[in-house]
Amino acid sequence: MRARFHVAILMMLLMMLPGCLSTTDETLGGVGTYEVEATWTTIDLETKTAFYADDEVVTWTLNDADVAGQIEDAGGHVVGLVLAMSYPADDESPSGLCTGLEADVPDIVSGTATKGEWSLELTDSGFGGHEVNLTWHDQAILDAGVATNLTEQEVLDRFVFGDEARGAFDLTVVVDAQAHNSALCSHSDDGEEVTTVASLHVLDLTVTPADADGDAASALAVGTGAIPSVIFAPVFIGMIALVAFVTRHQDRFQLRFVLEEEEEEIEGESTSEGVTMTDSYRARVITLCALYVAQGIPWGFITVTFVTFLAARGVGASELALLLTLGTLPWSVKFLWGPVIDRYQMPTYGRRRPWILLAQSGMMFMLGAMLFVPDPTNNVSTIAIMFLIYNIFTSLQDVSTDALAVDVLQPHEVEKVNSYMFTSKTVGGAIGGAGLGTIIVFTGLKGAILLQIPILAGLMIAPLMMTERPGERRFPWEKKAEDDPEVDDIEASNQNFAEIFAKIRTALSLRSAYLSIVLSLSVSLHFLLIPVLPLLFVRELGWTEAGFNATNGGWILALTVLGYLVGGQLGRRFGGKKIIIYAALGTAFVTALWGVSGSLWGSTVWMVGVWSLKNFGWSVVMINIYSLMMKVTWGEVGGTQFTGYMAMMNLSAIIGYQLTGPLAERFDYPTLFLIGAALQTMVILAVLYIDPDQTRRELETTTAIPSA
Repeated sequence: MRARFHVAILMMLLMMLPGCLSTTDETLGGVGTYEVEATWTTIDLETKTAFYADDEVVTWTLNDADVAGQIEDAGGHVVGLVLAMSYPADDESPSGLCTGLEADVPDIVSGTATKGEWSLELTDSGFGGHEVNLTWHDQAILDAGVATNLTEQEVLDRFVFGDEARGAFDLTVVVDAQAHNSALCSHSDDGEEVTTVASLHVLDLTVTPADADGDAASALAVGTGAIPSVIFAPVFIGMIALVAFVTRHQDRFQLRFVLEEEEEEIEGESTSEGVTMTDSYRARVITLCALYVAQGIPWGFITVTFVTFLAARGVGASELALLLTLGTLPWSVKFLWGPVIDRYQMPTYGRRRPWILLAQSGMMFMLGAMLFVPDPTNNVSTIAIMFLIYNIFTSLQDVSTDALAVDVLQPHEVEKVNSYMFTSKTVGGAIGGAGLGTIIVFTGLKGAILLQIPILAGLMIAPLMMTERPGERRFPWEKKAEDDPEVDDIEASNQNFAEIFAKIRTALSLRSAYLSIVLSLSVSLHFLLIPVLPLLFVRELGWTEAGFNATNGGWILALTVLGYLVGGQLGRRFGGKKIIIYAALGTAFVTALWGVSGSLWGSTVWMVGVWSLKNFGWSVVMINIYSLMMKVTWGEVGGTQFTGYMAMMNLSAIIGYQLTGPLAERFDYPTLFLIGAALQTMVILAVLYIDPDQTRRELETTTAIPSA
């Protein structure tokens, strides 16, 4: 009954979302690909020079009647109003003991261009001038030279505004005069002389259907091949039969095994006393969660904001998959960091903290470097390589953070704080997805990248100001404590590589451990759908970038958090393996239903609803898989082994991204969804024979390490 109530609440929330998308294509050419060419002409309306008194708001109106003939000759489509202002000198009157060096304090000049509902105000100071360039057309289509998955009328509507863009235009200039004032010398300044040039942007527009064999056709989102849904039926029928069989033999397959230990069964309590992470529960939670937010922001930015930005500008599925692949690659081999950070440490400043600070600094440096890439839309490969380097630092931060968590968390805190950490990463994803995805519409790509730098700098304060253990120093210039941990811990922390790798071999010798590798490598293969979704929503269904980003990075991520919370409780109550199997099967059916429901894709409620159920279901799967991976991890090499599983999950995602290109070029959207659903069912096979208790049973009490 409670489950039905939760489903009912979820469906009520979905019904509150916006209505349906319009799919009308009755005018001019139908939905397709169109080449768009435009010739620009600038037509002057007025040039004048006037004196503007200090703080006086001067507004005047111009009309295009006198240049109507020029507008028609230039193509007839007015798409912009420009107010150029120049103020090359300043006029100040000195008094007192002035030397002349105090003169020429630049004034602040503000200009506003307004046409109906469109308005733009820009302010500048200094000597020279600036311009207010107000436009109201779709520049992205002109940059791409092609419009895809729109009707011809919809293309024209992006540039042809008729009487709405003609007639009267309003201009405003305000001068805030500035002058030097001191005890011995003062100046007076009552205004500024400004020369203004008002002009119109006019387009001569040509829209033609793209040649099926031409370059424009290459921008089409996916292929046209189809695999009948009946071909996939045996896969789903077989999985239903398998799940029914294991349900009848739950003890044999350990479906009732609860992955999370009861807190009451473990000694020790969290405390909020002290200031270091080892003696303050609050300190370790704040630090770990802040670091996971810092990981989530770039991930949300890459997979949501940047991918959607490129998809809307004609970048194809293969290039999007390349970007995601290079961004994910460091995460698939991040286990290599484990032995390195275990071997080389600076205990005076903390075992993990120096690595974290190094990684955070590298992340901010690479973001700054991206700002110098000209025209990122046409330099996707360059940006992709820079994201690769960026994520090398991010993966180092992730491994160091996980190792820090293993070091400072008390046994009964692991499951609870782990859920906080993954939730924090999702919050970071929402900032990078929904937040920056909305902002990028106004700031452009470089503005969205620039905003991440102060955000990461703010999050860096937590590890910068916090220490791991008593006696550690935050900064080199601080006085060395009497109980400095360097001497005591250096021998224990800097193990040799031979010992570390010997323990890893022991941990991976168990059947459950290597089956967990199979599970990790199969869990994200269905990620082939991630680069497909922005193509479907933005280029096929006509969603705006901001709308897609807000949904994907906001609502969908919120449901992911809910899935983590609900999934953890379900796994604790009914058994983690059982929830993984049932949720994976249910999610696969939702994905398949999405694929065969093409006639409903014009409905926003349907699309967001089925998308939400898919992501919610898979987050339930994943939180229980994380717990399962922790359970089969040997504490002696906990950081390295668990990081290895996480890295292989990312390798699985890379394989999924690499499947996107060849599959998207050949098959249509419904077939791609059915393939993704079939890949989701592989998790059921991979998890079936993993014994969650084998590591504890066979290795917990052993101390024997095979020789290197």
